[in-house]
Amino acid sequence: MRKERKMRGFTLVELLIVLLILGILIGLAVPRYLRSVEESKKTTFCANVRNVMSAIETWRIDNATTAYPASAEDLNTDIIKSATYFSQPPKNPYTDGEILQAQEAVPGAPGQFQYTYDGTSYTASTNPDCGIQ
Repeated sequence: MRKERKMRGFTLVELLIVLLILGILIGLAVPRYLRSVEESKKTTFCANVRNVMSAIETWRIDNATTAYPASAEDLNTDIIKSATYFSQPPKNPYTDGEILQAQEAVPGAPGQFQYTYDGTSYTASTNPDCGIQ
């Protein structure tokens, strides 16, 4: 007499089909995820830059002066690292460092915030463009 055996498990074809479906889903999901991460970094960076710009104006009013911080170093010590304006210095989401760093960064790399003061007005430039003056 022959006993009937029940076959259990999956065939190789079924496993390959499942792997193919998973590969397609991952192929669609990863680029969207990476775009979302990049967009959130830009949004956070620009919000931090705007907070610094607002703190510059507050510093000027607090000091009853028409001048602005003379250099990026002064901006860093007088405003960004001051507990008066920030409980914690704003971070740069691109570098996980400070928002205003030494300008040793790769030209054109994202996450750059540059501050210059010419004696009458200041200019700030960012990459990515945050739409500031």
